[in-house]
Amino acid sequence: MRRTAELGAAAGDGRPAEMRVDRTAGPLQRHGLNFVLVATMVLGPIPMMLPAVLAVELIAELGITTGAFSVALTANTIVAALFAPLSGRLTDRIGPKLSTVATVGTAGVGMLGMAFATNLWVLMASAAFAGLGQGWCNPATNKLIAVRVPAGRRGTITGLKQSGVMLGIFLSGATLPTLAVWFGWRTAIGIYGAAALAFALGTSWLMRPDHPAPADGKADDSEAGYEAPAGAVFAVSPKRVHPEPVQMSNAERLFIIKIAWFSLLMGSVVGGVGRFQVLFTEEVLGWTNFWAGMASALAGITAAVSRVWWARLTEARVPPASALVVQSAFTVVAMALLLAAAPIHSGLIWAMSLLAGFTMMSWNAVVMLAVITGVPVAVAGRASGIVMLGFMSGLSIGGLAAGYVIEWTGSYDAVWMAFVVCAAGACALATTMRRQR
Repeated sequence: MRRTAELGAAAGDGRPAEMRVDRTAGPLQRHGLNFVLVATMVLGPIPMMLPAVLAVELIAELGITTGAFSVALTANTIVAALFAPLSGRLTDRIGPKLSTVATVGTAGVGMLGMAFATNLWVLMASAAFAGLGQGWCNPATNKLIAVRVPAGRRGTITGLKQSGVMLGIFLSGATLPTLAVWFGWRTAIGIYGAAALAFALGTSWLMRPDHPAPADGKADDSEAGYEAPAGAVFAVSPKRVHPEPVQMSNAERLFIIKIAWFSLLMGSVVGGVGRFQVLFTEEVLGWTNFWAGMASALAGITAAVSRVWWARLTEARVPPASALVVQSAFTVVAMALLLAAAPIHSGLIWAMSLLAGFTMMSWNAVVMLAVITGVPVAVAGRASGIVMLGFMSGLSIGGLAAGYVIEWTGSYDAVWMAFVVCAAGACALATTMRRQR
């Protein structure tokens, strides 16, 4: 895979086109950008996590089966998968700021709908609408990094923003059971929905525009006569905000497709485990909802730290494909521990959660860094959408299949064994990517 500096010709300041950022941004702006990235990755995917943590309460109050509950949540990931490619292209056109606001806004509306759900259909419709934000969050934030962060800092920032997903898992597992006891499950979900809408509104008001227009509303005359340097990824003036997207090379496209298939396999594992680990810990191992949520939270907080570490390691020393081989291989071990928790010792859940946080829930940071640094900035959104199509398809397949298999067999063993196979397949695919330069 070609590094960022090799993708474009030098711009007017002597640096590659991808490395052009706004040099007027001070520490406050940089920290603000970090906050926006992390918060977007917390609030965009969290609508899928909240019902999973409160599964027992929702299933009982709405009077639905485990399989129907799985179908309702799968609507979220199906919409996200279908919308992801379009959201990538849309992000390339309208810019990352507006895309970020729309991401969190749709997630917030979806969570409020869940809070007021009185039957399966309202829950499903709300989850589906929140899926728009789920499918949009990575294209929007990846584009934000590609446009506003210079090469050399993208690994750390990417790991930090991907840790937002894990922070969301930690927050949902650590806070929802308590909030549900104090206020009820509807208010607990509604609090998160209201927070998402408040964040979207604040971002639209306070975040610096992608490229502010001139005060007089006229075009900048300094762009007249500009000619793009040969090989530049932008075929227009560097002062234009959202240029016409260039095309990925065949090698770049093949690499992105392989990453998408890898994401589908690993996404199946993440979707099934994330949706049913808490339920498994309560029903099979006999733990309370509090301790089941804490076990899930351990994976989330571990992944929040390890995603930053993996992204920094990948940008500086280890090729992305090699990191993916290691992560998927140890995911196999994590699934084996989950399979052994019931017959051997329930305490293995803690070891499984720790290992899963370090591997199964951290590979996404490596994948997103590979997308950001592996394709031209102008098509970062589109490439992210392709990868998200694979990931969200995996979440849908894994979650839906797991729910019905559990209902049909009355056991979780077949599901955990299937995820061992999925993780092993992802490891084999990553090995082929490692052999490709």
